[in-house]
Amino acid sequence: MKSPVRPVSSMLRDVTARPRFGCKGPLAEAWLHELGLFVPQASNSWSCERGDILLARLATSEFLVESLAPEHAQIRNIAASLLDPAQRRPGLVPVPRQDLVLELAGAGADGLLLETCNVNFAPLALNAGACAGPVVLTQMVGVGLTVIPRRADGEVSYLIWCDPSFGHYLRSTLAGIADDMIRSASS
Repeated sequence: MKSPVRPVSSMLRDVTARPRFGCKGPLAEAWLHELGLFVPQASNSWSCERGDILLARLATSEFLVESLAPEHAQIRNIAASLLDPAQRRPGLVPVPRQDLVLELAGAGADGLLLETCNVNFAPLALNAGACAGPVVLTQMVGVGLTVIPRRADGEVSYLIWCDPSFGHYLRSTLAGIADDMIRSASS
């Protein structure tokens, strides 16, 4: 049973239910283009050209594709076909994505990241937009993560992916630290 995430002054939100898939290999980029998806050229970058589908290039030939809406039949169907052995293509390797995905936002987000991670995301967030930006592979409280900063309408948010086996630990640790930060700020 999944433990509920407490809303921490709207700072931390579980968005794991959104559909996603991963792929890699020498034909992965061409296959994504065939699907009509815009693929970022730079390693460790992401784009969201159509506004509802985020596509991240992890290194040179591995990709993470996620809907930014909880229900997206196209992404679910593509993920299912990619994992279907009857539809496999040489040079295209499916990467099952069962990540826990958190969205961190709000006035205390940068402080929480500084408290828990060795990367200062503030300069990266300045260069991020609503439709493109950098991908950071790092660790937070000892858990390996993929993180993207997004900036829209002057507000910054961070999408954080991690292995689901560390999900409860990461969620509860971040929520506890955020609660402590809020209590310290209000006293």
